[in-house]
Amino acid sequence: MELSDLRTADEVRAERLEADVQFRVEWDKTAFAREVGVAVVKYRTEHGLSQRDLAGLTGLHQPAIARLESGGEAPALATLAKLTRATGLTFRVDIANGGAVLVAV
Repeated sequence: MELSDLRTADEVRAERLEADVQFRVEWDKTAFAREVGVAVVKYRTEHGLSQRDLAGLTGLHQPAIARLESGGEAPALATLAKLTRATGLTFRVDIANGGAVLVAV
């Protein structure tokens, strides 16, 4: 098998989303958490911070930063508030129709 024969992660995910209802439900359920995770990783890397550095800056523990970055669970509003206070990040949340999504700012 050639490397060019391998499917991309996006292709595999698209197939799973189409074929697997439980996967699609979980994917949709964790969308908000993933978006927060991406924002935290982006901020941390752009500022040359380790997870431990960001934890010290925000008053959170390093494992909490790791959980945020993993995007597996939606963070509490208090956690988002600590992040915004310490980093200047802005989160706008739209809660409707049984879901929560970050709104671009």
